[in-house]
Amino acid sequence: MDRRTEAALAGPLESTGGIPLRVAVYSRITEAIRSGTLPIASLLPSETELGTAMGVSRTVVREALMLLEEDRFVRSRRGIGRFVADRLPHLGLQKIRPIEVLLGETGPAVQVRRTQTALQTTSPAFTADAIGIRPDQPSWFIESVISRDGAPIALLQEHVPGEGLTQLGAAAVNAVSAGGSAGTPVSSALAALIAVLGPTFGPGETDLAIGVPGATRGRLLGLPAASPVLILTQALEHDGAPFYLSKTLINTVSVQLTISHAAQS
Repeated sequence: MDRRTEAALAGPLESTGGIPLRVAVYSRITEAIRSGTLPIASLLPSETELGTAMGVSRTVVREALMLLEEDRFVRSRRGIGRFVADRLPHLGLQKIRPIEVLLGETGPAVQVRRTQTALQTTSPAFTADAIGIRPDQPSWFIESVISRDGAPIALLQEHVPGEGLTQLGAAAVNAVSAGGSAGTPVSSALAALIAVLGPTFGPGETDLAIGVPGATRGRLLGLPAASPVLILTQALEHDGAPFYLSKTLINTVSVQLTISHAAQS
């Protein structure tokens, strides 16, 4: 690792504002990529070097690198190592629907169970970009397991801006923090917001990739860490500005997913 790269990556990390260490590692590496310290198509330092520089375990680094590959910041070459991607990811424009609506079209009804709802005091860099805020601003993180017939079929992780949500009113904040409007079942944050505000979100983008869940997310899905999953990333605007980001890991053994986009009416 050269001195410039080491200087950009070095320093202990703390899990602050509800952000896991793997996400803090992810953010530091994406910042180095965005700034050009880790140039396009350059070889990344090894897991051991990254862990030593940031004072975290190889397991944490490996999980962060997995997220970076999912989000197309990093690519792997077998027998050589990991490289910064030739082209960095961007967000585009299409209309999308809540994930439980899409999954509900593939078979019997699905159920949503919240596993985490947190207002983070700071936000990972790529998340912040996608929802239109700075990394030092707060954002909501909502994680849910989606099940069918008692078996988990997908893991959903959603992000919305803290201040932006507050500006939409108390009903919107309550919908996200509680999982739905009064008297309704728990739902995704997007479905809960649409129930309160109506079909006011969009346009947006859906991106598909194949990956693995890793140990932490694999436990929630009931899958081995290296089991293949479909990764569906969705981004949405509200009132002409970026507002919503989600990532869904789908067990493709249980679900055959077909996606189509149409304007909300």
